[in-house]
Amino acid sequence: MKPLLALLLAAASTLALAEPNMDQVPNVLRKPLLGNGLQAAQMNDKGVLRLQMGKPQVSELVYSSFIFHSICAEQWRHPKEFAQAGLTRVELLNADSSQGFAFDASGDVCERMGQMGQKYRELIGPRTSACSAKSC
Repeated sequence: MKPLLALLLAAASTLALAEPNMDQVPNVLRKPLLGNGLQAAQMNDKGVLRLQMGKPQVSELVYSSFIFHSICAEQWRHPKEFAQAGLTRVELLNADSSQGFAFDASGDVCERMGQMGQKYRELIGPRTSACSAKSC
C-alpha cells in the first residue's frame, strides 16, 4: 500500500508542477483554467487571454466545450468579478501555437449562453475565428 501511495503523491506533485504560471491572469479565471492541460496562460492589458494547450491539435469540440465550461460558466458564477476582469478575447492554441481558435468574448454572449434553451455552439460559432501560424 505504501508504494502505491508514494506513486500517487509523486504523480500529483508532477501534475501540480505542470500548471502554467498565471500571474497575469485575473483571479476569477485562474481556478477554472486549472486542469485543462494548459502549458501557458497570460492576459494582456487589452483583455486578450492567450492560452496554450499541451495537445498537438485543438479540435472545435474541445475549444467550444472549453469556452462554455471554463470561461462563460465563470461569468454565470461570479458576474461582478468577471466583468472587472475586462476579458475581450480568448485564444486557445495547440502545443506549438500553430493551430487553434479565438473567441470574441466582448458583449453579452456568455450571459446569453447561460439562459435555458440556448444552443451554445450556435452562440460560440459566429464569434469564433481560426488561428494558424502563431497568429489569430
